[in-house]
Amino acid sequence: MKHTTKALREAVRLREEIESILADVDGWCGYEEHRRWLRKLLQHEAGYTFAENEREAVRRIRYARTFFDGWAGYSVQELLRAARRYIADFDYESECFLNEIEHATRLVRGDMRALVGLCGAAGMDIPRFGQRADEHEDA
Repeated sequence: MKHTTKALREAVRLREEIESILADVDGWCGYEEHRRWLRKLLQHEAGYTFAENEREAVRRIRYARTFFDGWAGYSVQELLRAARRYIADFDYESECFLNEIEHATRLVRGDMRALVGLCGAAGMDIPRFGQRADEHEDA
């Protein structure tokens, strides 16, 4: 029986994690370079041992690709509707962003942060993204 090294097992786990990240087709708008880089990592031969900085970058991408269905008790669509009521107050980039996520029911971390920020700018009383939403729920 052939002995599998710890480094090889970790490489297999990282490949599986990369494949899992890439399998989710939602939320890549604006993150195409990350997607290309992850695909490039998978092109290495099976015995390739990933460098620590590559492993750390995959962890950061995984964190950034955490999906949220809503924030502070509001669904993505409810937040989107609230932000859209004040679209005239936003710049062109914000309007484009709202158009890009128009049909979304879940958003990756960065997109949710942007949407919550627009809702706050529109006067909606919700906690800033990054704070625990359940800490700010009315009792």
